[in-house]
Amino acid sequence: MENDQTDGMLGMSEPELYGFLNDLLHEEAAEAAEQSGKSVEEELDTAGFAAAAAASTYAIQLIMANNAYITRQLLDLGVLSMGEPIE
Repeated sequence: MENDQTDGMLGMSEPELYGFLNDLLHEEAAEAAEQSGKSVEEELDTAGFAAAAAASTYAIQLIMANNAYITRQLLDLGVLSMGEPIE
């Protein structure tokens, strides 16, 4: 989803979600690196972290779809109106 399509949608934007995911993966990789003696980059290159990152991209797509759905429901119910800035 392009960012201009998500303007006015509730929840984090897609780039914000990917940034948050990146931060989480780096935190977990830092903990694993401390225990294994590898670098954070080496940990991120392991199959486990690659699988977590790949699976998370699907989760982000589901989150984006859910955010759009909730926004649409709130608009339809009149809780939100078009033109209101959403922060």
